[in-house]
Amino acid sequence: MKKWLLIMIICLALGFTALGKTKVTVWFAGTPEALMKAVDDRLVPAFEKANPDIELAVEYIPWGELSTKLTTAFAGGIGPDIFMHGQAAIAGFAETGVIMSIDSLIDKLEDPGDFGGTLGVGLYRGKNFMVPVFGSGRLLAYREDFFIESGLDPDEPPVTWEQLRAYAEALTIYESGRLVRAGLDIPVSAIDLQQVWTGFLIANNGTLFDNDFNPIFNSEAGIEALEYYVGLIREAKVASEYGLTPIGNLSPIAAGTAAICFMNNESLAAIKEYSPDVYSKIRLSFPPARYERAGFYSFAGFMVSNSTKNLEATAKALAFLTSKEGLIEINTALGSLPPRQSGVEAEYIANDPNLMKFVEGSKYAYGNPNVPFWVQARDIISKYLERAIMGVMTPKDALDGAADEISKLK
Repeated sequence: MKKWLLIMIICLALGFTALGKTKVTVWFAGTPEALMKAVDDRLVPAFEKANPDIELAVEYIPWGELSTKLTTAFAGGIGPDIFMHGQAAIAGFAETGVIMSIDSLIDKLEDPGDFGGTLGVGLYRGKNFMVPVFGSGRLLAYREDFFIESGLDPDEPPVTWEQLRAYAEALTIYESGRLVRAGLDIPVSAIDLQQVWTGFLIANNGTLFDNDFNPIFNSEAGIEALEYYVGLIREAKVASEYGLTPIGNLSPIAAGTAAICFMNNESLAAIKEYSPDVYSKIRLSFPPARYERAGFYSFAGFMVSNSTKNLEATAKALAFLTSKEGLIEINTALGSLPPRQSGVEAEYIANDPNLMKFVEGSKYAYGNPNVPFWVQARDIISKYLERAIMGVMTPKDALDGAADEISKLK
């Protein structure tokens, strides 16, 4: 009898301990197996060992489902304490009151100065709303072997718009009127088109919005940038107006159907995994300039819900996951760009000149603007850019049409 009583007391004690734990819910964006393994097998156990009074409940949400699930969860009052999203989502969440400013939490982070300027990506209306977790960039990638074959020096990549077009023309191959190798693979639709064209806009001293969120990309700088972009496709014919498609797991530059492209580090990682022989022939350079260089960089990071019930526990989880060790685990698993300056010392970056180039290229970085209606604006810009690419609208009419439609969102 005493034995059973003792067992019951132990069970009750364990139960009360479990019930007494504070739960902090964290949503990660994306479902890569390497990420889930790093978080579930190493980071969560390490955090809970150091904080036995806190349970870290982690969920992984596919990027394509993230916004919908967040909207539904917060509407039902069951949103996560911490969640990951891209920097362009900050304005919308801040305006609706979903997220809180983390200004008071920054001092609780491990060595916040180690983030350098990347903490600035979380700023909106003078307040910080996000701690960056991983980054992605776009640089100019080219095939060293194709350069040599075409009589170009692979140590002298194009640095101006004029050189980019001339190099692309020299690298393009047509056979019987059919494009066999595009000198330049540039996006012709959707978000990729908007991101790459915006680089040309900024390189031409243009910008998307003014300080009052008015669209101003239909300026002379914007029109010139789009005329140049369209000219690469419709006049120089160094790229396909329909875009190039991957061959199996190989991107066009890896498959040999393109010689130059604007490549992000995720695509670079795929080449390294699926075509290591080609990877050794890939070289990276900074985007060519008109007046300045500009490369698209974007960070995803953690935001803190305004409805979190235990801010102290949430702050501990946030600090742990964004610590030097935590971010190295996450970025190594993803092969992504680290937001901390110390992250460049991680083995996967230090041993890869191409990834080091991405780190160096961050000095030319531009990102999506923090405007509350950015997602709708982005899709509108993409739609009108596509019309210019296909030749159904002039660049000026396309940009004027996009600006007019976006102005109605305010």
